[in-house]
Amino acid sequence: MSDYILRDWQPCDDNALKALWKTCFGDPDDYIESFFDLFPRQDACVVAEAEGKPVSAMYILPGQRLFPYRKKSLTAGYAYALATLPEYRSRGIGRAVYKAVSDKILQTADAACVLPAEQALYPFYENASGAQPLSYVREARITKADLSGITPSMGARFPTLEYQAVRSQILSGLPYALLPEEFYELMESSGVEFFVLEHGVAAAETSHGVCRILELLDPDTDGMSSIAGVARWCPAEEYIVRSPLFFDGPGEMRPYMLGALKEKPSFPMTNDLWWGLGMD
Repeated sequence: MSDYILRDWQPCDDNALKALWKTCFGDPDDYIESFFDLFPRQDACVVAEAEGKPVSAMYILPGQRLFPYRKKSLTAGYAYALATLPEYRSRGIGRAVYKAVSDKILQTADAACVLPAEQALYPFYENASGAQPLSYVREARITKADLSGITPSMGARFPTLEYQAVRSQILSGLPYALLPEEFYELMESSGVEFFVLEHGVAAAETSHGVCRILELLDPDTDGMSSIAGVARWCPAEEYIVRSPLFFDGPGEMRPYMLGALKEKPSFPMTNDLWWGLGMD
């Protein structure tokens, strides 16, 4: 007999869920509060309860739309922030929670998407729901020395709403994911900065000497001058840069977003779909 039950979120869960999040991820309280303020839990959170308390949970972030082929689109939900208390791990609880979340998403959307926090977790999600890579990324690690001698692109910080608009213009007609406004608000609250550059846009966050350029959209160059431009605003020893496969840029291709589909689409799915701003 199972020693836990799966159930939907209840309003009385929030304090326990915030503590669970803090234990598992260590995020600042302000970020956790921002998440709980921005995203509803009603019908959008699955909880595993054991011994009368939540011991594992995962959330559904709604409102994404995938454009994998010209103007064809799929609705999607994002399975986010799977957390299980350390003493309840290795019992299959987290796997069951994620599978329940994926199934719940597919009741109303075409695709259930998930972004594993690290490469070692991809098999876990693939095996739990049959999810397969829907989005790939080009990723590079660039040192401060690598940028020496490169003329930086002119750039400036950009308001979030304007960033969204320019991003959509750059990606129009290409395979990409349209993300809801709440995504940008949450990322901004966690310290992500948005930039407009000579040839595109970028979103970046800097911590402990590393700048993560989460999204570099630079359609007209190889990206290095834009990275140097971001570096003027975000000085760091190392830059981890993600860019879409359909633009030139540094780095190697790797899987990014996984997705379980409700049914096989009637149009081709390409491997260069750009999800971009993942909250991993």
